[in-house]
Amino acid sequence: MRGAETAQREKEALARITKFVENAENLIEKISAEDLIEKAGVNPYLAEALGMETIDEIVGFFLQRRVERTLSTSFGSVLEDSLRILLGGAKGKELGPKYGDWIKWWDIVIPDKKVAISAKSGPADMDKDQVKHFLVRAREAERKGFRVYLVFAYGKRASPLVAAYLEKGGLDPKKYLRIGKGVFREFLNDPAYHEKTLGIFFAAGKGAGNVFEAAEEKTRKITDEFNKRYAGNTKRMLADMF
Repeated sequence: MRGAETAQREKEALARITKFVENAENLIEKISAEDLIEKAGVNPYLAEALGMETIDEIVGFFLQRRVERTLSTSFGSVLEDSLRILLGGAKGKELGPKYGDWIKWWDIVIPDKKVAISAKSGPADMDKDQVKHFLVRAREAERKGFRVYLVFAYGKRASPLVAAYLEKGGLDPKKYLRIGKGVFREFLNDPAYHEKTLGIFFAAGKGAGNVFEAAEEKTRKITDEFNKRYAGNTKRMLADMF
């Protein structure tokens, strides 16, 4: 890529990531005590099996899992958007008027190269039904003259399930699958570009507030609330999960 074009893409990716990072504390702040009680945020069987004896232990363990899930759910689209920007692609949904409805399914499309990409975060983010659906969509896109790929933004190798079902469907993983460094090797001819990409995410994080402090403060608030509500009695708290 030309230097100016690369710099512009990196600037746009940084802006997209920064928007997420700046909102991370707000996402944590929105987590409530009721999320743990009413939305199955605490597994009472697991709490008992692990021998949790205090409300502090229960909240500390399950709230951290809730925070991770909350941020990870939002982050998936951020990672996909950033990858699309860095590869110089467009959303398939934006290209329907030109190519037809079939293209709307694809996460990243590079029109000048006639490339359509289904993007996932990591190699563990697909089950067999999703792989089978990819096979159907891949054949459809190839009939339209597009080269298709299944891409995982990070990782070293696909799960055996993914590779097996691609092969079973007649698609050679070596041709259709790109993971981690291989993504940038294929589309940017730079297998080390993941280091630059990590630097962009790091730069976005430097300007953010302290997410860990926000999570710790939320843990303290909900622990205090539950200790008051249940008078420190874990049995009463766990019974309230039913």
